[in-house]
Amino acid sequence: MGETAEFLTITQLDAGTSLPADTFDQLRDGRVDAVVVNGVFAPELCAEMVAALESNAPGFEVTDFPGPFQSFFYGRNLNLNAPDLDDYFSAAARFQTDLSRFGASLGVDIAGHIASVMSALDHGRPFEAAPGPSSETSSGNSKHFFTTFRGHRPGGYIPAHFDNEQGFRPSYRHVAAATGGDILSFVVTLAEAEAGGMLEFYDLLSGDPDEGHRNDDESPCKPDLATLRSQAIRVSAGSMVLARSGRRLHRVQPVEGTRNRWTLCSFMARSRNGERTFCWG
Repeated sequence: MGETAEFLTITQLDAGTSLPADTFDQLRDGRVDAVVVNGVFAPELCAEMVAALESNAPGFEVTDFPGPFQSFFYGRNLNLNAPDLDDYFSAAARFQTDLSRFGASLGVDIAGHIASVMSALDHGRPFEAAPGPSSETSSGNSKHFFTTFRGHRPGGYIPAHFDNEQGFRPSYRHVAAATGGDILSFVVTLAEAEAGGMLEFYDLLSGDPDEGHRNDDESPCKPDLATLRSQAIRVSAGSMVLARSGRRLHRVQPVEGTRNRWTLCSFMARSRNGERTFCWG
């Protein structure tokens, strides 16, 4: 079912029904700005995950956002990683092992289930972790993080940005070599904030990323958010939003209340041969 909220076109789907295989086609060509897939995980399972994540019972590596954002990852984020990626790929392998063990303790393949839902929405194309270097390491089979857990503490937020800007960062050289087209993203909500903390889209599309839109307070092209219409999307626990985040300006609103907002997040783009979609945390 599709709906248009002023400038934003959103599709609402139920993971328990037959999913339309052309959903990603519509995201990629701009017919749809966001897709909310309800019921990807049961709320009870999300509550079990969050209970373990709050104390980091699985023992995941922790990476902090810059201080003002009041947020952190379990795992590593490519945007925050130095250009030397040897440690990143080693961490990705450890995280996948820990994630598989964590999922097994809950009776679910966490990454595999998310990938299978997205594959059903894209004509059965595989969704998998983006490849790393093919010749710079001895193994030659390094992979990026497929996803990471993201925790936003009270007051935590992500400022407005376009995801396509990421492709110019040195740490993205392997992703850029393997993918083409706009960057999309998925967010699976595990625990909502008491208030705020929603994904908010603005009535502004970027053209070519070379235009200079950057997540940088000193950028001369930084848009004045006060002049733009916006629309927030509520994504309940267990549901997933797929977003045309490469070209649509968006942010995560500040988290209000006393509890953390928990999500599973990743970015993605289609492989250069069009046969699969690569994801990275």
